[in-house]
Amino acid sequence: MKARGEKKARKLMFHLPFLSLFRCLVMGCVFSFSSAAQAECGKNISIAYSKNYIPYQLQSSGATGPTGLDIDIISAIMDELGCEYHFVEIPSKRAQMLLKRGSLDVMPAASITEERRSYSYFSAPYRDEAIAMFVRSEDHNKYRQYVFSDAIDNSLRISAGLGGWYGPEYGEEKARALEVGALTLSASTAVRFQQLFDKRIDMVVADLFVGYHHAIQSNRLDDISPLPHLLNSDPAHFMLSKKSVTRQFVDEFNTALKAVLISEKYERLLEKYQPTPSVPTN
Repeated sequence: MKARGEKKARKLMFHLPFLSLFRCLVMGCVFSFSSAAQAECGKNISIAYSKNYIPYQLQSSGATGPTGLDIDIISAIMDELGCEYHFVEIPSKRAQMLLKRGSLDVMPAASITEERRSYSYFSAPYRDEAIAMFVRSEDHNKYRQYVFSDAIDNSLRISAGLGGWYGPEYGEEKARALEVGALTLSASTAVRFQQLFDKRIDMVVADLFVGYHHAIQSNRLDDISPLPHLLNSDPAHFMLSKKSVTRQFVDEFNTALKAVLISEKYERLLEKYQPTPSVPTN
């Protein structure tokens, strides 16, 4: 068992991937909303969200609508544009299908892939996203040097999300992992982490912030730990359907997004949703 002092030393690095993009965007800027031109919205914009993608998108008990960092950012963008909008709770995989059809306008928290480019525009980046492999803390030293292929080769029981893009390393190994039975896919992140706590699986692939917040909600923060090797670290974007919005609207969307990212309100949002500085990392 590690000494308490060693454990406390594993701090604050967690904030760096998440905040690096934001700091670059806001450095030297004036912290107030710009007077972006009002967009020609043409309709009430539909926006997908997940009810359990904490801290980015969630449906809190008793709340009248979704909350979370992504929700606050897209709401601020729509207000800046002067557009009417509404949220639709829908799983990621189905949301992508509706974007293809033009039955949905916007989806947050997207990584860029060539396949998605065929049916969606991508906004400018609005936050960083780091993908980690979470294991139980008691197993951390055993798996510390693992990359994703090692987890498959050593028959670890792995769980990840349906429809999620977790980077090229995961993408290259996903089919093999499914074929040999090492990987299962689930729509519920909360279920996956509960399975990890209950020792029904050995590893959860998840966004770093998402994993920590689920552990915090369950009062099990000390029971999980991410491996040092990250599967991916990329900016997150909004996807906008090529069938339902115009290129001009995307340009106006990006202008409004820039105004939000350099605002004091955005700085307050980051403080609201980031975990406490005492959250351990590797």
